[in-house]
Amino acid sequence: MTGKILASIAAVAGAAVLTLATMIALVEGSILAVSIENLPLRVTAIAADLFLGTILLVGCTYLATHLAVRIVGVGNADFPAVPDDAPHGDVPADDLSKN
Repeated sequence: MTGKILASIAAVAGAAVLTLATMIALVEGSILAVSIENLPLRVTAIAADLFLGTILLVGCTYLATHLAVRIVGVGNADFPAVPDDAPHGDVPADDLSKN
């Protein structure tokens, strides 16, 4: 149990540090891209910054989610059983008119 708690704290801290580092790199890259004098090169640099920034942030989100699922251990959980009193199949049209 203690290992799971420590792993959870490490995963949250790691995801926060990784996301913060990604944001700092994106801001610095955006500042550098905007300061380029050549217009076609500036447009290319901004487009690359947007594309790579999106990939990095999605990667950070995926990594944090993946670590959380692995630590908690719900990745292979079974779906709960359907209760016996739940209606099975389609509801008849006359039952819909009672609402």
